[in-house]
Amino acid sequence: VIGRAGRMVEPWRARARPPAADAVPDWAPDREAALALLDDADALAAAGQFDEAAHLLLRRSVHHIAAARPDWVHPASTARELAALPALPDRARSAFGLIAARVERRRYALRALDAADWHAAREAYAAFALERIAA
Repeated sequence: VIGRAGRMVEPWRARARPPAADAVPDWAPDREAALALLDDADALAAAGQFDEAAHLLLRRSVHHIAAARPDWVHPASTARELAALPALPDRARSAFGLIAARVERRRYALRALDAADWHAAREAYAAFALERIAA
């Protein structure tokens, strides 16, 4: 028997449970969307705006994930939570995690990103988003 509190919490718990990893195909963003994102982020990086370029990769990646799998992203989802989703393919989780770590370091440690940080984030995204397409 579930009490009143259990009935209130159960819908939240069901939402908070990540989908099973084996239920999801190897997902990657659309090729055109990935290339457009890289073009936009490269333009920011070329202007020396490495923080903004990495943050753009993160924000649009969240939008790509939410558009493809809205059940994975909730309004309170954090980048760290999304990077740890078991349903996200390993390559996506790795790339997203690296990008999220760089952006979090900038935001919370107040340390500006440099060209090396940008290149690491860009390479992680490109390897994930475009490798499957090229294969």
